Amino acid sequence: MRRGTLNFIVDFVAFIDLVFLALTGLIMEYVLPPGTGGLGRELSGGQGREEIKDLLGLTRHQWGDIHYILALGFIALMTAHILLHWRWIKNYVKSLFSSRNATS
Repeated sequence: MRRGTLNFIVDFVAFIDLVFLALTGLIMEYVLPPGTGGLGRELSGGQGREEIKDLLGLTRHQWGDIHYILALGFIALMTAHILLHWRWIKNYVKSLFSSRNATS
């Protein structure tokens, strides 16, 4: 597989992972907030607050598990991203220091 194709795949999967990471975080914060009784925010068309104990058959803790797994995956993907771009990072940092030495 070409390096450019691999870069694209890693970056695309990382973006999708980040979107789902944000969605699960929003679900845990606004739809299934922590507290006693699973009291959710106003989701019943303005008719007041109602108890929300799960969403799509998953409890807040199960959503938290998914969120955690997505976070670990994102860390792994970002590590791969940095490794794939390591030569560029090294050259860029080296050019920063060499341009400072040339102007001094």
